[in-house]
Amino acid sequence: MATFKVKVVSQTNAAVLIIILLIVFIGSVFLFMPHGIHNTGLALMFTVACLIIGYFLWQRFVTGRTEWTIDGNEVDIKWTKKFPFTEGKEIVLKWVEVKKISKGIDPHYYNLKIKLVTGRTIKFYHDYMTTGDDFEECLKTLLQIFTQKNPQPGTNL
Repeated sequence: MATFKVKVVSQTNAAVLIIILLIVFIGSVFLFMPHGIHNTGLALMFTVACLIIGYFLWQRFVTGRTEWTIDGNEVDIKWTKKFPFTEGKEIVLKWVEVKKISKGIDPHYYNLKIKLVTGRTIKFYHDYMTTGDDFEECLKTLLQIFTQKNPQPGTNL
């Protein structure tokens, strides 16, 4: 049994946050500085402050944290930090329920797809810039155990 801490990203929350931040940034530039900022130090401070606020909002609203426990019988995924406005239920997958594990096509995220024998696909998005988690080790363990349990083709990681 192995346990991994993995950060995942909500694409919906990311898109909403980016749109809101752009609207607020552009609106504040026109509202507070109609003729532009002539002081470069103040302009730099304003830009850095916007980036810092954006980073903390990203961590709060877009990044979720999970704990994956993987053994020879199942994959247990618990949410340690859920996405806002979601239920974030615990997911328990028996290996006999998993038909295929693959990587989806997405240039900005690692899109982990777990296809079940029922036809349902569970997707997890991991930001390429995310560090400080066990995502790579989790993928290796998932692939290793899945290929042991299911020797026919069905992985594409």
